Amino acid sequence: MLGKLPACDDLKRPKFAYDRLIHDHCPRRAHFDAGRFSENFGSAGHREGYCLFKLGCKGPVTHAGCSTRHFNEMVDAWPIGIGAPCFGCTEKAVGFRIPLFERVDVHLATPPDTYAPISGSVGSFGAAAAGLVGIAAGALGGAAWASSRKLASSEETIAANEKPIAGGK
Repeated sequence: MLGKLPACDDLKRPKFAYDRLIHDHCPRRAHFDAGRFSENFGSAGHREGYCLFKLGCKGPVTHAGCSTRHFNEMVDAWPIGIGAPCFGCTEKAVGFRIPLFERVDVHLATPPDTYAPISGSVGSFGAAAAGLVGIAAGALGGAAWASSRKLASSEETIAANEKPIAGGK
């Protein structure tokens, strides 16, 4: 193949270097698919190698071979390898244009619907639900108090009706 230019993508980049999304071969990809994300740097999930998407990883929109081709043949000598999110430096519209810790839209790499959502709101607890829980807790507490009073009353009755045994100590 000497003397021939390599095949290029639509941005005139050589396909051998920009043929895949970093996300496709990321060592943290299984955590993305399972819905396990690092929430903070240094957290338990971060130390266990959870996906860095929520910390601003640009891997899902960055075409490069960083995840499979090692810099100077040094394994893990790239941002994700050292626990930092991908910066998207090979993408003209991403690197140095989107803030480092800002999330990107994921178009091609979404986990199945059966997994936990990447983002979303947590359910709210309304006033009606709080009222129902209060009523249930009150009824349970009242029933427990009434039962304890009835038990104490029956124990007093039994103690009053007991007669000493003749010749007993």
